[in-house]
Amino acid sequence: MVYNGANVGLGGIHLATLGRELLLLAAALVLWSLIAYAYGYWRRSDRFLASGRGAAIAFAVTVIVTSAVLWHALVTGDFQILAVAQETSRTLPLAYKVSAFWSGFSGSLLLWLLVLSLYILYAVLRPPRRGRSLVNPAIAVMELVALFYLFVLNFLDSPFAVASGTVYEGAGLNPLLQYPEMMIHPLLLYSGYVGLTVPFAFAIAALMLGRTDLAWLHQTRRTTLVAWLFLSAGIALGAHWSYRVLGWGGYWAWDPVENAAFLPWITATAFLHAATVQTRRGMMRAWNFGLVIATFLLTILGTFITRSGIVDSVHTFSNEGGVWPYFLGYLGIAAIVSIALMVWRRDRLRDDREPEGIVSKEGSFLLNNVLLLGAAVAILWGTLYPLISQATGGLPVTVGPPFYDSVFGPIAFALILLMGVCPLVPWRQANLRRLLRGLQIPFGIGVLAALLTLLTQRSYLPAVLVGGVWLAGATMLREFFLGYRSRRTGLREGVLQAAVGFVRANRRRYGGYVVHLGILVLATGLAFSTLQQVQRTVTLSPGQSARIGDYQVTFHGLTHGYPQGLRRITAHLTVHGGTLGSAALAPQETFYPQVSGSAQQMPLPALRSGPFADVYTVLSGWNGNSATLLLIVEPLVSWIWYGALIIILGILLSLSEPTAASPSASRKEAVAWTS
Repeated sequence: MVYNGANVGLGGIHLATLGRELLLLAAALVLWSLIAYAYGYWRRSDRFLASGRGAAIAFAVTVIVTSAVLWHALVTGDFQILAVAQETSRTLPLAYKVSAFWSGFSGSLLLWLLVLSLYILYAVLRPPRRGRSLVNPAIAVMELVALFYLFVLNFLDSPFAVASGTVYEGAGLNPLLQYPEMMIHPLLLYSGYVGLTVPFAFAIAALMLGRTDLAWLHQTRRTTLVAWLFLSAGIALGAHWSYRVLGWGGYWAWDPVENAAFLPWITATAFLHAATVQTRRGMMRAWNFGLVIATFLLTILGTFITRSGIVDSVHTFSNEGGVWPYFLGYLGIAAIVSIALMVWRRDRLRDDREPEGIVSKEGSFLLNNVLLLGAAVAILWGTLYPLISQATGGLPVTVGPPFYDSVFGPIAFALILLMGVCPLVPWRQANLRRLLRGLQIPFGIGVLAALLTLLTQRSYLPAVLVGGVWLAGATMLREFFLGYRSRRTGLREGVLQAAVGFVRANRRRYGGYVVHLGILVLATGLAFSTLQQVQRTVTLSPGQSARIGDYQVTFHGLTHGYPQGLRRITAHLTVHGGTLGSAALAPQETFYPQVSGSAQQMPLPALRSGPFADVYTVLSGWNGNSATLLLIVEPLVSWIWYGALIIILGILLSLSEPTAASPSASRKEAVAWTS
């Protein structure tokens, strides 16, 4: 029932009280599980180990119920709970009341805990076939991570804090978050962020037990790929939201919070490649442990940057409770303990064999990792430098896109060229003459593509990039063709049967090639939409037109509306020309009322999207019947979204390969994760 704006829960207990008690119960269950695991290992007691697993299951169920309580409060409008009052209102649509769960600081941390509890539940209920001795210690490590978030939610910033006084109407959700993609984007990012805790937990468990063989890699391969899938999709969806909603015509601004999501993606990508080398050749063992630990630490750093409010960003959560020092301490402790374990087990981290040659698949994967880590270090430095400068008493500084573009651009191009060479290089030692012979056709295709681009675009940078992309793409398509031809010739299968069969027989390998093809498509979209973008700002009266690139934009007038109590101004435009034909566009400016009486102004751009270019329009201002418009033409920007979709399909293809049936499966069955 509802009484004075407050919902009553089970047994007459208010939902805020019920939620706080459930969080305390979750903390108690985690503590008991950790104690039971520790005592069970010490005394070799299966009974206590079983008790620890049971407490872990009960903890996960408790967090799920706690989350359901907060969702119920949000949906029913229990404004006595501060988070509900701050993030929702009575008129907010139901879907956004649900997504308001993670729009605030404490709610976002509860989402973090909820996702982690689901991973823990999966680890308990579905132990893998290999390396069972690692499961319980890994669950204990994940519970230690959960314990920190339970400490924050119980004692520093509770999602069930009670609002002061009686609240009859909530403040409402930030208009920027009232967009369908923002209902999914945080869920994907958190699923990726938290999923990367799993390989970290198994790596720490392996170090504690001295099990530095392949067992922990086999345990975490699928989970790491799933986490990488979620993180990739979350980053792409966030970029698309920025492009469609923020009204600046871009999708990536090298914002500190964007970087915070990108950094663990880079190191996780490096880990996926390095794990292939250890799986096939018994090398890069210490490197893999270091990458997994670095990736986990970067997820903590990303949470700290996003949740501390110490950087200015549309993505950050302000926090007046001073939680950020605890996050910093947590990051420091995790780093010290992880590094200490690696130093302790350094004798067990030696590789099984030495590299036989620099020009080899092992060498190409090592170079891939060096380039990726170089990019990560540069981006991390650019992200933290303003904070370091300010903390040490220096002047506030800003590290902008020119720095990141100048550093990341050459590294990205080198990685593209490496994609073209790596499939042609064998394990152990390459024959240079054979390698050069294999590169002849891809190199010729790349040069031809570069020359054609130079003739049409008359710009060297796009031409060089297109040449590299076509070289790498031709190499990967060659691998598909050779696999198909070998299958059809060897098994004498039909065209369709062979085309499907050779991919199904090695889904990890060809899934990795599909991922790389997606990256090439995405990189092409990034380069052309950045280097060839054209924009101008014009002021037009009704009936007037402006030209931008190959397109003509005609302004027909303004309309004023008041949908659902909001004030909205709409500009009516028609776009002609180029490859898009004729289209009507209607960019808008909407004013959202706030509880304080002020209004938040938010533009909603309108665009005509095509496979070769987007025409992007923003209503920047108006005076009487005239409108000031920002007009942008962005070539190939849609290729970014096509590339992201191809990447996701490639990861799903890799994940579709069934797990080896027995621990005795050969290393050849455990081939490349993404390459």
